Amino acid sequence: MNDAKTQSGHRYDAPNLGENVNPTPTRRDLLKISAGAALAGIAKPINAADEVSLLETFDQGDSLFHGVDWETLNPGFWKIQDRSLRRRFNQVGSRARATGFPFHHIDTHLPEFSADYDPSLPPATLWRRDVLASGKFQVDVSFTIHQIHAEVRRDGDSEDWKMYQEGSGALGIRLGGKHLFETFGYDRHGVRIFLYDDGRLVIQRFENSSALRTKVDAKMIASMNLARLQQGEKISMRAEQGLVDDKPSLDVTVIRGEHTSTLSAFIPPESSLDQGYVGLTAAGILDFSVDQFSVSGDDLQTLNVTENECITCYPLGDTLRQTADGTWQVRFVAMFQSEGKHAQIRIADSENPANGWQKANVAGEGEIITNDFRVRTSAITAVLPADPSEKTLFYTVWKDGVECTGDVRINNDAIGPGTGYVGDVPKSGSYVGRLPRLSAPYKMCGLSCHAFTGFKSRKESWGLQHLDHSAGNATRSFEGAVDSFLFRDQPTEGAFAHLEEYDFQIMLWEDDVWYMELVLYPPSTEDAYKTIAASICGPTSRWQMMRHWNVINPGDHDYGMDDVKGPEQIVLRKYEDLGQDRDYMRRNFRIVHHLVTGEEEVDPEANPKKWRRWHMPDGDFSLLVLDARLWRSSQDTDLWSEEGWGHKENLYDRRDPTRSLLGEEQFAWLTEIIRTDPSPLICLTGLNALHTVWAGHKSSEKHPKKFGQLDRVTADYAGWVAAGADRILDLLGSRQGVATVFGDIHVGSIITNSEQRIAECSFGPIGRYGGRDLIPNFGPKMQDVDGRPVSVHALYHQDYKDPHLTQHDDHDPLYYNFLEMSFDPSKLDPEMSFAIRNLLDHPADSVRGGSGLKQVASKTGRAARWELPKIKTLENAPVLFLTNEGRPIRAIRSRADGSVPLDSLIGAKDEEREVLMVARRKGETESQVLQMKWLEVD
Repeated sequence: MNDAKTQSGHRYDAPNLGENVNPTPTRRDLLKISAGAALAGIAKPINAADEVSLLETFDQGDSLFHGVDWETLNPGFWKIQDRSLRRRFNQVGSRARATGFPFHHIDTHLPEFSADYDPSLPPATLWRRDVLASGKFQVDVSFTIHQIHAEVRRDGDSEDWKMYQEGSGALGIRLGGKHLFETFGYDRHGVRIFLYDDGRLVIQRFENSSALRTKVDAKMIASMNLARLQQGEKISMRAEQGLVDDKPSLDVTVIRGEHTSTLSAFIPPESSLDQGYVGLTAAGILDFSVDQFSVSGDDLQTLNVTENECITCYPLGDTLRQTADGTWQVRFVAMFQSEGKHAQIRIADSENPANGWQKANVAGEGEIITNDFRVRTSAITAVLPADPSEKTLFYTVWKDGVECTGDVRINNDAIGPGTGYVGDVPKSGSYVGRLPRLSAPYKMCGLSCHAFTGFKSRKESWGLQHLDHSAGNATRSFEGAVDSFLFRDQPTEGAFAHLEEYDFQIMLWEDDVWYMELVLYPPSTEDAYKTIAASICGPTSRWQMMRHWNVINPGDHDYGMDDVKGPEQIVLRKYEDLGQDRDYMRRNFRIVHHLVTGEEEVDPEANPKKWRRWHMPDGDFSLLVLDARLWRSSQDTDLWSEEGWGHKENLYDRRDPTRSLLGEEQFAWLTEIIRTDPSPLICLTGLNALHTVWAGHKSSEKHPKKFGQLDRVTADYAGWVAAGADRILDLLGSRQGVATVFGDIHVGSIITNSEQRIAECSFGPIGRYGGRDLIPNFGPKMQDVDGRPVSVHALYHQDYKDPHLTQHDDHDPLYYNFLEMSFDPSKLDPEMSFAIRNLLDHPADSVRGGSGLKQVASKTGRAARWELPKIKTLENAPVLFLTNEGRPIRAIRSRADGSVPLDSLIGAKDEEREVLMVARRKGETESQVLQMKWLEVD
């Protein structure tokens, strides 16, 4: 387990499990034994007469998974080794910081950016999930010290870093936790007991703070000095809560060989230990193991711990392809709780196959892999048993021969059917995966800003108090613990209760899908996957992903650093001394690319070319996934400031015509698709705010349009690159039937460009808050900052409920929303429709934001156009229109009778009147030269 390997010149704790792996660690049962047995093998029993209610001996094979009875946001701190719980070190990404992007510091509360920083990690806590302690109780732990300093100082490390200081490493016990993700400096409740490497024994308290995303310092209650810790030393520690003069007291006893020491303190009411979780805690680079852990008391409440072996297994719709032999294939990505060898997907055309799922054909299988950027994931290419445009298909997930598709957490009244968590799912949670039939009309759900780390409410505090303990820890907390720092599947009661009734086929997860660094910058690959699983693998999200086709298009937060974009993100992955852990960024980019594409291997330095097209099986609709962050020009506005031009600011203005938004290669690809794709309707995603109607932040306060170009918020919009946005809008307006949708800005909106007649829709949040501000003179008819005329059909904002800026009433639900989209190419004039929906809404309810939008293809794209004659050609064939020089203009598919459903081409009046039409089908080609007539259109 301690074998290490070299990556980029550093040594990391390698996930080498060897042969001593138990692929499915067993749950430790609650035991009734004596304290003498509980403490056997440690220095000295404290009181053999006490009754112990729970004992953990870690008697299992080596594993990087700490087991289902324990929970933390920092699983990378721990491993099971040699039948003990052991600390882990030297992880990939362990030297990251909360943000390392210089431009981000311009407009935030953060101090001035410096590339020098101390990467020492905050303390981490591992909580016991299955017991709540209150009243009189005690926790006993036996430790073994292995190394005082487990990490070797690297070249360039400062001797002043906290981790290298004596007295920074510690081990200990946590009491009084109110939710299971209190860790990494975000502890909120109860008491922490630390024994430091320099021998200090301390009791610290937390003041039950509920401040969101604010680190709370522990306050000292009591301390004493003991001898320094020694390598190889065995230590037993007991924390015992009782009452003295009706005041809650805490006695901490430490036994080291023949020496026994006790530290006592009264617990202030604001740090009450009344009914809370208990656990283990660690700080610094002190390497130790936990050999036994026990809890005893008169008033312990045991909880029904349930967890899925299959964390999730989702189909990536944009990987759907027809092979040369006519079969259809799609890639699945599966994440598992514990180690294993192989995963399988079985697919059938019924939820209950006649001979059972055990007899269903294996559609695909893959190896379960853990490495520097994967944690027990499997990428599985599956062969479908039928054309997905002809029928709905179903699938089950198997790990090492055992079926693990359903969600065991749903078997509870608190999150069962009808409560708005998982739709129309059996109360047992025994659902199977579903691949909805892909035929017109195509119904897609847009979801964004999916970080469930806080909730707001005008009338009630929905969240923790509504959930039962045995609900699989859907909120990772328990009844009564109202705290805004948490992960959960819903921001408000009843969310998604009616999602099934929309008949969506596709879930579009767009921008800020899992906010990898919002709560903590994950210092290990395991921590990164834990954050991702906490965001998108709760009961609701798991069900959404496993019952629909999925497209995932991540944003800046998903890569683990706010605002990261452009060439800056490339150099951050290339060099080590730019103020961020290079390997942290490399790791995150590999994780993201693996999860959104299913690629098995990812180059850590290459800029991801993840633009792609999902062309539906019937060829009548395309979804284009673009990247407006990683290929754009630098957001720096100064040129040669160190070489003589420093006296003049902003020479490289955001409007500079040489600026690029998509990069040359991606823009060339998009141009080709727009001009050659025969689909009547095309939807783009990933262009976050082409129209500059959203204001900036602090740096824009004095700007007349609240859109300063040195504002980190405005610089994040695609429209900040004015020339790049203009080129894209001009391209999209060059044909009919195109729309663009995006997430990211925490606002639901529907607008149209009045000249290009292109719809641009935003959606979200579905968990976060903080919608973007509006520029002055925002309204139904307006111009954006760059002078483009736009019509605002819908605005669903945290402050406003329509484009007229009508403020929300007290009885209005909070504005958490998704975008309902429908694309129907089967109509004579193909239709697109968009509506903003609150997460609570039934399809029959009124739309949010003012109004929805329905467009027919003929009324989209620029109005200036040439009229085509009526044409007949090959039946059901792609038809391409080209200039006489061979430049593609537009493509369409002919009907079954050979007629071409296109009456005009968009262009300028001074362009040529002649066009070449080419149709091709199964090796047969037909071409015609057509004469066009100029249309005078208002």
